Amino acid sequence: MKTLFFSLMLMLAAGSAMGQGTPPVAMAPAQPLLMTIVLLVAALGCIVFCVQVFTVVRGGQLSKSWLVFGGGFLLLAISQVIVLLSGFGVIVNNTWIVPGLLAAMTGLFMWGLYETKRILG
Repeated sequence: MKTLFFSLMLMLAAGSAMGQGTPPVAMAPAQPLLMTIVLLVAALGCIVFCVQVFTVVRGGQLSKSWLVFGGGFLLLAISQVIVLLSGFGVIVNNTWIVPGLLAAMTGLFMWGLYETKRILG
């Protein structure tokens, strides 16, 4: 496990060191608008699904896990709305807001999986 973590960190550091130059001309600076819309619709569908499951297991042991999963999908939807609004020029997007929201989303998903594994295992 330590070897895997160390090799991933080494590849990340090497990739960021190599990317210090100017990007190639053919490289797209942001994700396409269609992908953003598809991700937003999928995130909203997952939020609806999580709310439906949460109402079924309300008060049960798994209700906390589904609430956390719904929060993760909410963060994904918020990040995609920010990408859409900045793509249309409505707001100015800092470079750290969307990756920060996605990192928080990943943390919530990991927490939800841990809670589910703890309860079911």
